[in-house]
Amino acid sequence: MNPKLVLTLWSFRKELKVVLLAFLTILMLPVIAVILLTQVGINIISDKLIDQNLTNQSIQIKDPTTGEVTIEIHPIVVWPTKGVITLEFAQSSLYQVFHTGIDIAGKLDDPVNPVMDGTVIYAGEIFWGFGKHIIIDHGNNITSIYAHLNKIYVFKGQKVTTADVIGGQGQTGWATGVHLHLQITVFGIPVNPRVFLDSQSTTN
Repeated sequence: MNPKLVLTLWSFRKELKVVLLAFLTILMLPVIAVILLTQVGINIISDKLIDQNLTNQSIQIKDPTTGEVTIEIHPIVVWPTKGVITLEFAQSSLYQVFHTGIDIAGKLDDPVNPVMDGTVIYAGEIFWGFGKHIIIDHGNNITSIYAHLNKIYVFKGQKVTTADVIGGQGQTGWATGVHLHLQITVFGIPVNPRVFLDSQSTTN
C-alpha cells in the first residue's frame, strides 16, 4: 500500500471516525426502530394495528405495512383479574415511559384468567422485568402477557380458556407493589388492551 496514502488517511483519522460513526448509526436505525416498537406503548401505532368495528362488535386486525384490515374476529374477552387500574396503556410513570399494557392492582395471589382462549407459549420467570409471567398465543398474530405473578398454574403448550385460573397476582420482577401487568401484542407490537377489553368483555 502507498505510504503517502496511509499517512494521508492517518491525518484524517478523526474525520474518518465521525464518518464511520454516522454510517453505523444509519445502519442501526431499523434495529433501533424495531426495539422501540416492541418496548413502548404508543396509541398511534396501536391504532394502525387494531380497531373496533362498532357495527358488528368485532375486532379488526390490520396489516402493519398497509393499515388494511386483514381479518375481523369475534373473540370472547374477559378482564383477567379484579383490582384497581393504576396505569393505562401509553401512560408514563416514574418507572416507564409509554407503558406497554394495563396495570391492575389487587391482592397477593388474586386469581388471573386469560383475556381470551389460547395456548400457553411461555410460563416461567426472569429475575428482572416481567418476573414470573405467562405468554398466551390467541392466533391471528395476537398474544397476551401476564406479568409480575406470584404463582403460575399452567405450563407451556397447555390450551387455556377464559374460565381457567392461570396464575396469581404478585410483585416479582420490576414491580413496586402487587399487581398484574396485562400486555397484548399484535405482530409482536404492544397494542392498547382496551380495544379488546372494552369490545364485548365481561368481568370474571
